[in-house]
Amino acid sequence: MKGQIFGNDQVKAMEEDQAKDQEQDGGELTLKGRADWKWHAFSNYDEATRALKDNHHFLKWAKESRERDSNYLSAISFQRENNAVFGTLIIGDAKNDRDKTTFFHFLLTEKALYTIQFEQQAITDRCERSALFFEHAEEADTALDGFVHLLAGVMEPFFEGMDRFETKLRKTEESLRNHNGGYMFRQIVDLRYRLLHWTGLTRPIREIKYALEEAFPDQMEKSKIYKALQSRLERMIMLQSEYNQELESLLLLEENISNYRGNEIMKTLTVFTILCTPMMAIGAVWGMNFENMPELKWKTGYWIALGVIFSSTVGVYIWMRSKGWMGDLLRDDNRREEM
Repeated sequence: MKGQIFGNDQVKAMEEDQAKDQEQDGGELTLKGRADWKWHAFSNYDEATRALKDNHHFLKWAKESRERDSNYLSAISFQRENNAVFGTLIIGDAKNDRDKTTFFHFLLTEKALYTIQFEQQAITDRCERSALFFEHAEEADTALDGFVHLLAGVMEPFFEGMDRFETKLRKTEESLRNHNGGYMFRQIVDLRYRLLHWTGLTRPIREIKYALEEAFPDQMEKSKIYKALQSRLERMIMLQSEYNQELESLLLLEENISNYRGNEIMKTLTVFTILCTPMMAIGAVWGMNFENMPELKWKTGYWIALGVIFSSTVGVYIWMRSKGWMGDLLRDDNRREEM
């Protein structure tokens, strides 16, 4: 929670000025909700500032909302009927989980809800019974229930995003099982970034829930839609926690596979070096040019030298195999087929 833009007695003044706002003409303000509470929905900042120009406190909220480009939340509590919650929320996009350009600015009081740039299309495209979603929000018993209903709708793209994330996670797991390579680590890191993105979008909604409990404790206890939001948050947190554990397991598996392959490469190089040592040593001696070299006049010198090289190499191979130092290396392909 961050700093407040309203004082202790200013929320009451805002409530008193709502009647003046409702009398404005020209379609600047969209009024929704029941008789005992109103939802003031503004499509853009200019519309909000024009409609709220006679209300200093609302106008200040609208102007400061224009300058925000990140999540923000503040709550006024312990003021009874003057309590309020306001801030800015980033809305996620399931199809583009790297984009953070959609902002939802809100101000909630006991009897009114003010929103700026709340894109209904972002929710209705993915929400079950989308045609009735906002109708149910407008018919909520209180402004708090209407706002909580909107929060539940904001979370709807999160679950589609997590479904897309799970699909990519399963493909990565299958690729890791069949053919692991250096690119697999980059894929796992990319999945981890995507999960952090959705976790970052969920965290502000959890903070808003706590702020609502702080500002409107009595109404929150009686609200049925709040329980649905709580269940939805717990479900999302559970999914993110499970996927995070799977990613940790994939990273550990990738690390173990990389270490295993590194050891196999070192073992192969070691065996190759040992097998080649006799022929390199004999070849080095054979290539010396001393004056007295008896083998220069041998008719079968080449065959003798090649025989010594071959026999010494075979001898080293038999010795290493008898020690069991080459069995695992030679049986590697068979082990992979069995796996």
